[in-house]
Amino acid sequence: MRGRLALWLRAQWEAGVFQTRADISMFVLNTVLVTITLATAGYLMATAILANFGLLPNPFAAALGFDTPTTVLVAASVSALIAWLLGMAVHEMALSRAELERLSRLDSLSGLLNRRAFIADMAEKKVNGFFVLFDVDRFKLVNDTHGQAVGDAVIVAVADELERVFAAPHLVGRVGGEEFAVFIENDDRGDCSLLVEEARRSVAARRVAGAKGPVTVTLSAGIADRAQGRSFEAIFEAADRALYLAKSLGRDRTIHEDEGEGLLEPSRRVAAGGRRR
Repeated sequence: MRGRLALWLRAQWEAGVFQTRADISMFVLNTVLVTITLATAGYLMATAILANFGLLPNPFAAALGFDTPTTVLVAASVSALIAWLLGMAVHEMALSRAELERLSRLDSLSGLLNRRAFIADMAEKKVNGFFVLFDVDRFKLVNDTHGQAVGDAVIVAVADELERVFAAPHLVGRVGGEEFAVFIENDDRGDCSLLVEEARRSVAARRVAGAKGPVTVTLSAGIADRAQGRSFEAIFEAADRALYLAKSLGRDRTIHEDEGEGLLEPSRRVAAGGRRR
């Protein structure tokens, strides 16, 4: 019986029955109605059996007239209390689970979507748009010069600006140490460029307090087209190549994937060694 009750409660929880206090009130009402029905039926059956054997302490009519409502009232009160406490406990568990699920999708420092959640949410958007990969220029130098605490403050400041510029329905996530990803839900390349440049200007204008004075950073960005049927891996690789090219050309700029290697002189292609910094 206990096992069946546990399975039933789990089914109610997963179905979202305990999401609000109104749901709990409905659960309590249903429980009380069921309890009243069972208590009434059980009492009448027991009274009839006892009366048949002459074991009732009171006349049969008195037992039906007074004891039945009393039994039903007590059973309903107890069941209502238990159902309410149980509903509140499951409700709190549901809220805690929802909060844990929400936190598991967020980057702990920036508060943006983490890489896994960003990819999942972008996959759910069945529209064309642009994927932008941002990278904080010379971020290692910030950490080495001002310390990790200031570096963390820079990450938070960049996240704030990106989240402000790329409000819903666009997506913003932190996909690496100093690397951020944005999905622009708009297939107009001109609008995309305006948003990306607004984000880069706002980040460049942001001042982060440091022990050695205000700290400013710039962003480089690589843009790739997101069209139906194109895998995330292909989009990410194209944006990453464009970002690498922006870094190689001096940082603090934006490159679209179709601008290609033609922007980079042959001698600089060889000299542009190492990964982005």
